Amino acid sequence: MKLKRSAVAAAIFATIATPALAAWTVIGVKEVSDRTENDTIVVEGARTFNRIKICVNRNPVRFIDVDVHFRNGGHQDIGVAERLNPGQCTRVIDLEGGNRDISRIEFRYEETSYRRGRAVVRVLAD
Repeated sequence: MKLKRSAVAAAIFATIATPALAAWTVIGVKEVSDRTENDTIVVEGARTFNRIKICVNRNPVRFIDVDVHFRNGGHQDIGVAERLNPGQCTRVIDLEGGNRDISRIEFRYEETSYRRGRAVVRVLAD
């Protein structure tokens, strides 16, 4: 009986959690080296988004600056001066002006693993 209840609970949780997870789309991925760098993620295609978040895997990354550029020529400077450990994401960042068509995202960061491999930075949007 316990097995049946846990299976039902897991199915209910998966049904509830899936829409929230499905709302986020990975719009760019970069491997980060262990020095201060500037990088750009180019977002392909004409798609509009309301907000973004930046997640880090494998090694920690210290973000210095993030700038989002839009296809209409607009620009938004994002205040992300923080260190993210593997598995962490930034807060959800609302894009000014509602749904926006992102052309590229420019980063200034420093991967802080001290040559123990490379970090991976992912940008998610919805």
